[in-house]
Amino acid sequence: MDEMTDKREIRKRIMTLRNAMTPEEIEAKSGEIVRQLKGLREIRESSTLMVYLSFGSEVLTDDLIRWGWDAGKRIVVPFCHPESREMTSCLLGGFTELETGHYGIREPKAERLKPVPREEIDAVLIPAVAFDRQGRRVGYGGGYYDRFLPEIPRSARIGAAFACQIVAEIPPDPHDVPADRIVTEDELIVAGIRSSGISV
Repeated sequence: MDEMTDKREIRKRIMTLRNAMTPEEIEAKSGEIVRQLKGLREIRESSTLMVYLSFGSEVLTDDLIRWGWDAGKRIVVPFCHPESREMTSCLLGGFTELETGHYGIREPKAERLKPVPREEIDAVLIPAVAFDRQGRRVGYGGGYYDRFLPEIPRSARIGAAFACQIVAEIPPDPHDVPADRIVTEDELIVAGIRSSGISV
C-alpha cells in the first residue's frame, strides 16, 4: 500500500470514529483539552497565539480563544485562499468579525482582514484528522498547514486532538512539519515521548 493510500485509509477510519462522538462528548473532551492547553508553557507564555477555528467534530477552540483575549494575547486565525492553497494569519478581535467562508469553516470577513506577520506568531494550534506519537499528522488533504508551518520555524507547534485520533504510525513525508506537542483529553504527548501530566 503506498503512502497516499495509507493516509487516505487513516483519514477515512479516524473521521468515522470522530464523527461518531456525540456533541456532549465533543464538548466535555474539548473542555479538558483546552484546560490542558492553558497549562502548556508554550501557550501560556505566547504573546501572539494562532488558533484554528473549530468546525464539525474537531476539538472546540472558542473557549481557548476567549481565554487568550482575557489573558491579553493577540489571537490570530487562518484565512484560506483555495486558489493557491495558502493561508494568511489574521488578527481576530471578536467572534463578530467572522463569517462562514470556504468549506463552511468560519473565517475573518474578507473585507476586514488584518494580516499579522508570520514571524510574530509564538505558538500555533494545529488541527488534524490524526496524529502519531512522533508528531506526524494526517490533515484534511488541502495541504494548507503543510505549506504554512515551514514558514513559521520559531513557533511552537501544538496539536489538539481527541484520544481516538492518535494512531500508531503515520507514513513519514519529507514535506511534513511535525507537531512538538499533542494534547488529548487523556494525556500530553511530547513528540516521540509519552508524558503524563502537564509539566513542560
